[in-house]
Amino acid sequence: MATCAACLAACTKEDPTVPGGGGGNPGGNTAASFKVDLTKELLSIGSFVFNIKYIVVRLAASNVPASFVAVQRACTHAGTDVNWEVSKNEFICPNHGARFNTSGQNVGGQPTSALPTFQVSISGTTLSVG
Repeated sequence: MATCAACLAACTKEDPTVPGGGGGNPGGNTAASFKVDLTKELLSIGSFVFNIKYIVVRLAASNVPASFVAVQRACTHAGTDVNWEVSKNEFICPNHGARFNTSGQNVGGQPTSALPTFQVSISGTTLSVG
């Protein structure tokens, strides 16, 4: 199985010593509260950040909620953390190869249910999930 650069980046971003996994956010967001400073992160289309519960991806250039997607990090098949693969514009589970599109819908692999998506809101330059 090929390994993508984005998947490796996802694996190296998490810090289990930071509450909420760090997710590339200095504040160490918890699963219940995930905030992203859009002046420091998610600066380019295809970029992503995550915490213990969510992966957030920038899909378009504008700083409006529709330019981002937030999905559940755990695969609906066996709970393994999914990774974002920018070259395929998909979330991929490294455990059994499940693939999900940016709407969370399963487009290949074992799961029969979609990845749950979460509401994104923006206030000033802060993106919030949930």
